[in-house]
Amino acid sequence: MKFISYLLTASTTAAIAQTELETLTVEAAREKASKTVPTLAESRVELAKTPGGTEVVDSERYLTGRASTLADTFALSPGVFAQPRFGSDEARLSIRGSGLQRTFHGRGIRVLQDGVPVNLADGGFDMQALEPSAARYINVWRGGNALAYGGSTLGGAIDYISRNGRTDPGGFARLEAGSWNYFRGTLAGGIANDTADAFSSFTWQSQDGFRDHAEQNNQRLFTNIGWNISDNVESRLYITGVLTDSQLPGSLTKAQLEDDPRQANPANLLADQHRDFELFRIASKTTFTNGDNSWDLIAAWTYKDLNHPIFQVIDQLSNDALLGLTFTNNSALLSHGNQVRAGVFLTHGVTHAAQYVNASGNRGILLQNSDQIATNLEAFVENQFTIGRGFTAILGASAAHNRRELDRVFAGPQDYDYEYNEFAPKLGLRYDADNYQVYANVSGSYEPPSFSETYTANTARDAQTATSFELGTRGSWGFVRWDATAYHAEVEDELLTIMDPITNLSTTTNAERTTHTGLEVGAEVDLLGAAWE
Repeated sequence: MKFISYLLTASTTAAIAQTELETLTVEAAREKASKTVPTLAESRVELAKTPGGTEVVDSERYLTGRASTLADTFALSPGVFAQPRFGSDEARLSIRGSGLQRTFHGRGIRVLQDGVPVNLADGGFDMQALEPSAARYINVWRGGNALAYGGSTLGGAIDYISRNGRTDPGGFARLEAGSWNYFRGTLAGGIANDTADAFSSFTWQSQDGFRDHAEQNNQRLFTNIGWNISDNVESRLYITGVLTDSQLPGSLTKAQLEDDPRQANPANLLADQHRDFELFRIASKTTFTNGDNSWDLIAAWTYKDLNHPIFQVIDQLSNDALLGLTFTNNSALLSHGNQVRAGVFLTHGVTHAAQYVNASGNRGILLQNSDQIATNLEAFVENQFTIGRGFTAILGASAAHNRRELDRVFAGPQDYDYEYNEFAPKLGLRYDADNYQVYANVSGSYEPPSFSETYTANTARDAQTATSFELGTRGSWGFVRWDATAYHAEVEDELLTIMDPITNLSTTTNAERTTHTGLEVGAEVDLLGAAWE
């Protein structure tokens, strides 16, 4: 910090007046750069260019205490609403009202690992496939600000930036324990040499839960291996393995809650409801650089085997594949600073979905069997042009073609085949002063329904679209740092889940017109003295 540096300088000057000392060389470790994995400092610079709400969440912030759920990770993140279900990994994860009614298998947010999408082909993602201790930090783009990274949904994007053998060499161990037999242990380590590096993290988590029938058991393995192929090319391989078992205690009426808040819903106990799955993911990212140009070639494959006894036993086997290419250019344009970022993603997924009679948590008679097929072709481009006098203009757009197809194999819902096409523009302006920014933008967003919304004929069929307006500021003054954003979104065909009070079953519909309005404010104070000047 500057304050400490000034004291050392003054002391040294006083000593020199008396006698000349030998030269003292001070060496400090510097985070080694990787082409495929940006450093914390690099990401802060990049996100500060965005004319809207963003945040870089350093792992040191959430690893100072319990890091069990998404609520722990994003507890101090403005605009990120994370509420765990039954105290488990699954949660209601929402940004600006995206997927607000989902308490499991989230939607409305693009989730990435080092820029590689983690979402399945129909747009959904699993919270259990995320491990906060394996991340060095997390980037958050709220709303339409995720356009430059392929995010076109209302909620934006969250990117978990991995630890690797260069940033985190050596061993690492962490242990958490608490009430209701809560246990969470992590073992991790990284190695590196001149041409390669590797990092691996294994986490075991278990708990009985506060409520009856709320046990949880998770094991997660995250490994990445990087190779410096040449001075201009680096490739990184990602391997993820997840095994998760979660009992579901269910919802309670007010009377049941007042009588015994620890009890499980009797229907959940009778059906032994739980949500268990195995997930395996392998991905790669290869970065090529040439002067002001860089290309990222990405690929991924995800295998998921779901066993989900609820009112019926849902048995699903999924295979999802991804190919993508992004391009970034930082060359000046007309003697002004300029940055272009563009990309294209192709994803395809097939899910073999069967449903059985629930016989106390076991499979009974087969009721229906179908294949769910999702295909997406997405492209985006964003240009940031420095006008001058502190102003930067941002112009971008995303376009998508999506297909959702259901082929009935045995009984069940009728076949369907829906196609969606959308174009979402973005216009923004940013003003940079010495220690603060003011920004504004208007952007479009777009989200086709996932299979959870389109499963039967009387549910949602249309894609959700929105136009969002945003105005905000961020910066630092002395020992205070702030980030404040106001937004308003006009949403059409919002995907909303309605509960039938008679059958107690839910169905999803397209609401014609809705609005989302909010104020996101975050502030930090450095009590040790002006660290951000």
